[in-house]
Amino acid sequence: MLTEFEEQMKDTDTQRFRFRQAGELLQEPRQIEWLIKDYFEKGALSNTFGDTGSLKSFNALDQCLCVSSGKSFHGKKTNSGAVFYICGEGFNGLSRRIKAWEIYHQIPTMDIPFFVSDRAAQLLDSDNADEVVAAVEEMREKHGTTPVLIVIDTLNRNFGPGDENSTKDMTQFIAIIDEKLRMRYGCAVSIIHHSGLSTGDRARGASALKAALDFEYKMQKNADKTVTLTCTKCKDFEAPAPMTFRTEPVALTGWMDPDTGEELTSIVLVQTERVHVSKPLSGAKKIAFDSLLRVIETAGLSPVPASNGANVAHIDAWRADAYRNGISAEGTSAKKIAFYRAVKNLRSDCLVSMTDDFYWPNNEANLQ
Repeated sequence: MLTEFEEQMKDTDTQRFRFRQAGELLQEPRQIEWLIKDYFEKGALSNTFGDTGSLKSFNALDQCLCVSSGKSFHGKKTNSGAVFYICGEGFNGLSRRIKAWEIYHQIPTMDIPFFVSDRAAQLLDSDNADEVVAAVEEMREKHGTTPVLIVIDTLNRNFGPGDENSTKDMTQFIAIIDEKLRMRYGCAVSIIHHSGLSTGDRARGASALKAALDFEYKMQKNADKTVTLTCTKCKDFEAPAPMTFRTEPVALTGWMDPDTGEELTSIVLVQTERVHVSKPLSGAKKIAFDSLLRVIETAGLSPVPASNGANVAHIDAWRADAYRNGISAEGTSAKKIAFYRAVKNLRSDCLVSMTDDFYWPNNEANLQ
């Protein structure tokens, strides 16, 4: 069974570089084909990043199982097909997570085209990347199905012999994914990644990754113990609304802990509403929040409006004010750490929002 891309490549005329007149493109409008309605387009490259404990891998697994089974993803229609999950970490708990999803949604996973690797890949190594392709081909031949989605969880564990902070290595990583996976099968590729070390507002490593993406999402822990999936890049569409999830414990019927004899459990994600937790601000967090309000008030009207109509402050002005007002009594390095930690906590508690380098307080952020 050949993919659409492979069928096209049989025609030698499609292999040469060429141009088309703009009017020809308008005569053949390309229909939007969603893998998950509003969230992932077929054939797209996406990345979901988050801090440790943000349940980004639980979210990825939920998406995989929804697509492979044809189940809607929390009300969003999916176009079903085979999903290949390159698992780089969490092998021990993966079977329990899948079992919990199966029990909660009452969908037998034995009957769906969802395939999980038995080890991490080293995708910067060409020979290892070819092994991944060979393993996919083996499943294609055995099950007669072609991937619509390949998930790489996580980037770090599947990156291979390189430096994810290097633009050169990251560009090569993306090129290998495009050539050997996305273009070969005409499928979407979804990367699971960690947040940056100094701030949770961006993915770790070289910025070449975000530049190449069609979609980017952030998984964020909230003060009320929920997690929120937020779109941080949507190249060709309006960004979808954030989704918030709570965890639901699931008893794994018939699966027992051999040491204790007790029934094993796991969790699934269930869509919910945010519950804003009100508590007084203190310490560096309060100093940073007060500085944000002060900078906005002093600056007057901002050239970049916030989504809620509020004025905003540029990160440089906010940082300078926080430094002046005692975010830390130590030197510049300590002040920098204290400020970015406070910003991260304010964002985590949903008291502050941002776009690019501009920040503003949320409507509910009136704690003083």
